[in-house]
This record gives sequence, structure tokens and C-alpha cells, in this order.
Amino acid sequence: MGKKFQWLFHLFSHGAWWYITVISVSLFLYSETQVYDWLLKGCEGKSCTDLFLLSSGEAESLQANGISMSFYSGILVVLLLIQFLSFFTAGCLLYVYGMRDRICLYTSIMLIATGTIMSISNPLILQVPHLQVLFKVESFVGELYLFFFFLFPDGRFRPRWLWVPAFTGLGGNIGTYFFPGSIMDPLSWPMLVRTGTWITLHLLVILSQIYRYRHAETKQLKRQIRWFAVSMSGFILSVLALLLSTSFSEDGLVKLCMWFVYYLALLCMPFSIGIAILEQRQRHLSTLFSRTIVYSFVTIVVMGVYVLIIGSLGLLFNYQNNIFISLLATGIVAVLFQPLREKVQQAVNRLVYGDRDDPYKILSSLTKRLELTMSNSSVLSTIVEEVGKALKLPFAAIDIKMEGQFQRVASFGQEIQMKSEFPLTIQQECIGTLIVGARSLQETLPSEKVYMLNDLLRQVTLAVQTVRITRELQHSRIKLVSLREEERQRLRRDLHDGLGASLASISLKMDTLVFQNEVDQTVKNRLLELQDNLRTAIGNIRQLVYNLRPPALDELGFIFAMDELSRQFEDSKVKVSIEAGNIDFQFHAAIEVAAYRIAQEAITNAVKHSKGSICKIMLETDDTHLTIFIEDDGIGLPENRKSGIGLHSMRERAEEVGGEFFIKNGDDIGTAVKVRLPLWMEGN
Repeated sequence: MGKKFQWLFHLFSHGAWWYITVISVSLFLYSETQVYDWLLKGCEGKSCTDLFLLSSGEAESLQANGISMSFYSGILVVLLLIQFLSFFTAGCLLYVYGMRDRICLYTSIMLIATGTIMSISNPLILQVPHLQVLFKVESFVGELYLFFFFLFPDGRFRPRWLWVPAFTGLGGNIGTYFFPGSIMDPLSWPMLVRTGTWITLHLLVILSQIYRYRHAETKQLKRQIRWFAVSMSGFILSVLALLLSTSFSEDGLVKLCMWFVYYLALLCMPFSIGIAILEQRQRHLSTLFSRTIVYSFVTIVVMGVYVLIIGSLGLLFNYQNNIFISLLATGIVAVLFQPLREKVQQAVNRLVYGDRDDPYKILSSLTKRLELTMSNSSVLSTIVEEVGKALKLPFAAIDIKMEGQFQRVASFGQEIQMKSEFPLTIQQECIGTLIVGARSLQETLPSEKVYMLNDLLRQVTLAVQTVRITRELQHSRIKLVSLREEERQRLRRDLHDGLGASLASISLKMDTLVFQNEVDQTVKNRLLELQDNLRTAIGNIRQLVYNLRPPALDELGFIFAMDELSRQFEDSKVKVSIEAGNIDFQFHAAIEVAAYRIAQEAITNAVKHSKGSICKIMLETDDTHLTIFIEDDGIGLPENRKSGIGLHSMRERAEEVGGEFFIKNGDDIGTAVKVRLPLWMEGN
């Protein structure tokens, strides 16, 4: 039942599109064929209900400038044709490329209907009885553009309170056609109130676009809003200028110029709306679509320019149907066509592709971002983010081949079903894969720029290889440090449990011999001397064992070992304190030793050299690092200090395990040390 209803609704929507399209073409053709003679009549006083018509004063001023009524009528006919074709073409393109999407379909209907009512003479149409019903339907649909503009381009009211004026305007539209003459009908309001309401609602549309632009998350959305807002602002300003010039002046030349400005402002609006809606609904625009826009736009403009040149030259030479004028106009248009086509193509590419129109701009932007990204852990995230945003991809990711398997190391956006994979190879070896949310990367660039994709893939490949080598080196370093730490632990156990125990046993036996009465005094003195040497050797072994790995780390654990370290300095003038936070897991043995030794050296330096009274150690962890802060309230570092053995040792220990070491004077007094060590877990 649900599918049947959806099918019927879909059929009804397409039927409505064809109905609006047919009556739009019919109304425009009738108006266009009659409007030339209609405009020649002019009007006087209250009979001037059609803004297109010239009053007697405006006609006289126009003729005083050497411009005839026929020239004015011809120019308006051309402008109306260009206006209609721009909206009609954009609407048809939106229907062809997005006919399966309801939003694209409704926007297409709105563009065709709105473009039609802005391109016909209302009083002229209303003179024909059998066209009045069609005109009312067309006008009702076309004047829904204001409600649509409040929702453009993402289908939401921004800010939310704008739903109030949006539905107010919608109510006025309903009142005009269903409750004529009532309070809901804006046509029954005083002219000043009606004009003020129209201006206010359109200014609120501009306010909505400004708000959207400031809160837009992507360059793509900002670009869409900017194009629409500029054309919308030009439309509002041109309407106000046209109304003011008509109300306070009877200069026909000024009115003619205002019509030029008005239709020029409207020329780009339908294409900007069509592209924005299609991008929102169908992310993968084809090259054919951009080409169609270019040639449609150029055809409309060239046609208008051709007619205007012929009309202007005919007026200048005061001669009609002159073959010389026609040839001259054709030559001018031919000269202008190619530069115009190139400029329009560039503009459309910027609108459709954004930064993708210039792949080297993407590479330049990517290079700048990589220069700012010093950490190898984030360089690939930067790459996929920059590529995804620049190419306007919904999803991008990089997989790296490590130890024979591909691992996802960076991603941007949400993964979708439709995606393509591009191998990243160096010397015929696949080192990774670039995954994009598109049928192919060729779709994301203009056809003449597709060859530049190789440069982009090459840059990505080099970055992936760098990260891959860095990771392999890091894994090798981890393995070497881990093996060294395991060997140290084995040596410490062997020295402590083997050699240390043996020497202690020998020392006890020598004590027994020394205290036997029958031992000669000379032998006893020799035994005491050997016993002293033996105790010294045992002490050296104990110090060696301690240097290999502090026993407290194995006996007490890292946190309690750090607390025990602070207690070793209780007799000093500096009070040492430890703040460990919520650290309840075991670190890798190498990380524990590095952190312990760095803290021990920093505390020793504070006790010996700071001349302060407090030394505070703070331990913090996140998902990837252990951070150690060591601060004292002493005299701080001298200005021309030289790194001693202690500072050099702390820096070496941090860098050995892939960490970072920073030291500086405190904000107020004392010295501040910050150490960041990676969280290698046991077994990794």
C-alpha cells in the first residue's frame, strides 16, 4: 500500500511538472507575441497598471534622448525572452538531472513558474478570459519562491524564528488566490504597507543567508550561499530602484536602464539555485551538466547581445534592415563569443567544482597544511580532510599496508556504499590505498583537468610512504627498546639473585672464619681486608642493579615508586609532592623507566639549583600519551644557560622512546618541565 501511494504521488509530481511547464510556455508565448504592440501603446494616469508600460512623460523623455518607443519595446521583448529562458533552462536541467529526487523536482517547478510570471505582462494576460485560470495557477506556484528562499539551500529555517515571516508570506500568497479581498489578501492592503511587507520579507531572506554563511561548515556551502545572496541582493536593489525611479521620476531612459539592471540581477539566480540544489541532493555532478549550463548561458547572452547590438546600431544610424549592421553585429558577437565562453566556463567551474577547478590550488593548499602538520600521526588525517573538502567528497580514507595487511589509518566524513579505491604504488609496490566516496575521481574534476589527478595521487603516495617508513622505524625502535629493557631486567635478576647472593654467602662465611679463636691474627687481618673489599663489590653490584632498573618499579608499581621517590627528598629544604590523578593501569617497562629517571633528575636539579621551597610533580594521561609536569618556585633558568649533563640526559630519555621534552621558566617564578611520553602498553 505504501509503495503504491509513493508511486501515485511520484506520478502526480511529474504530471504537475509537465502541467506547469506547458502552461508556462503557453503563457509566455502569448505574452511575448503580444507585448511588443502592447508596449507601444503607453499609458496615462491610473491606467498605468503595468510597470512595463511607459507614461506619456516617460515616452517624451525617451524620445528626447533619441530613443523611439519601438526601440524600448524591442529591448523589453529581448530582456523578457532572456529572463524566461534563463529560469526555464535551469528548471529543465534540474528536472533532467534530478528527476528522481522530489526536492529537485519541486525546485524545478518553482523556477519555471517564477521565471514565467516575471517574464510576462500580467494585465495583458488577464485581458484573455480563457488564460486567467491558467495565469492564477502559474502565479500561485511562482510566488512560492519567497517561502523557498527562506529554506534555501539546506531545507531548514536559519535562524529558527524565521519560520514566522516565512509562513506569514505563505499565508499572504494563499490569501491572494483563495480569499481575495479579505484581510489575508495583501492586494487589499494599502500600497505603503504592502510594499513595506514585501521589502521586509526579502530583507529577512538576505539576513537568513548571511546567518547561514557565517555558520557554514564547508567552503562548498559558503560558495553556494554567496552566489545566491549576491543575485538576491541585486534583485531586491533593482526592484527598489525601479519602483523609486517610476514613483519620483518620469525619465524613460532611467526606467530602461533600471530594466537592464533588474534582469541582469536575475540572470545568474536560477543557475546558482539549480547547481546548489543538485549538489545538495546529488553530489556527483557530471561534466555534461556543467557544459550544458555554460552553453545555455552563453547562448542566452549571445542572443541578447546580438539583438541589442543590431537595435543600438540601427538607432545610431537611424536605418532599419541594413545588411551592414547585421554583419557588423555578427562580427562583434563572434569576437566576443570565445572570451565570453571561457569566462562563463571558469565561473561555472568555480560554482560547480569550487577548488577542484584548479587541482594545483588543491596541491598548494595541501602542501601548506602539511608544512603546518609536524606530527606524523596527524599528517594523513590532514591529507584526507584537505582532499575531501577540496574535491567536495562525502568520504575519503587512506589504508596503509603494514606487515602484509591493510590498516585504516585516516578517514574523513561518513563511509558510503558508492566508493572507489585507488592504489598508491612506488616502484610497482602497492604501499596503500586512497578510498574516495565517488564512482571515480574523474567525476570530481573538469574533464580538461583530469590528467592532473596523477600529480595529486603522487603527492599523497609520497606522504603515505613517509608515514609508512616512519611507522616502521617507530615499531623497530619500540622493539629494540623493549628487547633492551627485557635484557636489563634479566641482568638485574641474575646479578641480584645470582652473583649478589653468592657474594653475600661468601661474606657470611668469612665472618665465621674471622671470629674463630684458632685463626692467626695475620690471617684474620687479611680476612677483614677481603671482607671490606667484598662489601664494596656487593654495594657496587647493588648500585648497578639499581641503575639497570629501579627495583621499586617492579616491587611497588609506577605510581608508588614515584611516591617513594618523592620521600627520598624529605630531609631536603625542598618539599616534593606528587599528583597522579586517575592512573590505574600499567605502562610499558621502558616508559616507566624513562618517566622515573626524568622525574628523578628534575627533582635533583630542583633540590640542588632552584633555591626554592616547593617542587610539584603532576602526572596526566590521555588516549595516547603520559604527560609529566614538574614545577618549582625557585630562581628559574639563567638567560644564557648551557644544557648540562642532566638536561641532556632527560631529553635523550624522552626522545629515545618517541617522546618530547620541554623546559622553560615558569609563568611567574621557578622552572617548568613538561614531558610527553607515548603510551606503549605491555605486550605491544
